[in-house]
Amino acid sequence: MENFYEKLEYLSKGYVDSAYKNMSVSLLSSIRNGNFKKSKELAEECFVSESTVTKFSKYLGFSGYREMIFFLKEDHNSFFVKKTTRKNKNFSCLIEWISLHEDFIDKLCKAIEVKNVQVNIFGSYQLQESISLLNKLLLSFDIDSKILYQNVLFANTKISKQSVNIIFFSGRDNETLEIFLQEINKSKKQIKNFLVISEKQKNKVKFECEQIQFSQDHSFVNRNLSVMVMCHEIANKLSLK
Repeated sequence: MENFYEKLEYLSKGYVDSAYKNMSVSLLSSIRNGNFKKSKELAEECFVSESTVTKFSKYLGFSGYREMIFFLKEDHNSFFVKKTTRKNKNFSCLIEWISLHEDFIDKLCKAIEVKNVQVNIFGSYQLQESISLLNKLLLSFDIDSKILYQNVLFANTKISKQSVNIIFFSGRDNETLEIFLQEINKSKKQIKNFLVISEKQKNKVKFECEQIQFSQDHSFVNRNLSVMVMCHEIANKLSLK
């Protein structure tokens, strides 16, 4: 989440509500030691109600405590936990994954180059860095592109013109994104959907779309790298037009 850790550190210094300070201090400790408490446990530790914990999570930009903790666990596992298996986790695997889905990227590039089309990018929290890169890439080609984060999705449900939705669906806590996608696809406006989804989530999306799956590697880092390599391939194809 954009500036999430900076905000957490700011709150921990006690510049705002003391309850938020105590919860921020506890979460920062959890990030270091990997001991992530349940909502009830955090509430008891900080002498607040569980509803206050939920409000705190939403203040930080998440749909709820469960989603926030999942985000923190993903980051902790990716950057603090030493991996014991590293076989087949090299750049050549990413190149192979892209080459297998060249048709998907060709169709995507063709769709986003249509005049006056609006490109909406949706993504799970674990992919925010790489989808930000994709958005900047499309804007550099004068494509009308924007990211719709989960904490603001329902304020952006109106579709005023032909749209292309690029959706990156991974991780486990995607309830808000899943509900929003179901609603937005009830629109009678012309929409084209391009979905990149993890294997475990593939049965959650039930609308018409061009779809590919992430590789069997379930690494948070690997998925972000996959999207970045996809960005490079998109840039190459757009440059040839």
